[in-house]
Amino acid sequence: MIKIVLRNLLFISFLFIAILKGYAQTSQISVIEKGLLKKNKVYTKCDIELTSNQLISMFKNDPNMKDYYKPIALNYAASLLLNSAASILILWPVTESLYADTNPNWNLAYIGIGCALLRIPFQRAFDKHAGKAVEYYNSGYKSTSSVDFDLNIGGNGLGIVMNF
Repeated sequence: MIKIVLRNLLFISFLFIAILKGYAQTSQISVIEKGLLKKNKVYTKCDIELTSNQLISMFKNDPNMKDYYKPIALNYAASLLLNSAASILILWPVTESLYADTNPNWNLAYIGIGCALLRIPFQRAFDKHAGKAVEYYNSGYKSTSSVDFDLNIGGNGLGIVMNF
């Protein structure tokens, strides 16, 4: 009789644990690509989409992520600054041409286009470093052994650099 009760109790506890585990949300950060025309990386945690600011602030508050936080934050700040400057410098002459009778200064728009193009490497660097940080975070703070090959310009000229 006691064996049956213990077996039923054990079965019910395993069933309860399995149900709770099925409903429990993981603390992993997943990376998905979203967008109609241009696919952008979207970081999600617990089925909630994180903005870049939220991802950076989450890594900022984690003491294990201090090595990954700085490059992500600097690349994001540079990208955001160049994007803002590009928007202002392009829209200024366009709006001036709509309401003024004089010829606007189109050189500002050309500089804005340059800022928009200069933003692209910073955005790619942000995506690269954020991907590495998410991979490190998801692995339980264990460094992964990945090897990257980059084309780099150094003191001796152009060459391939291997990072591991």
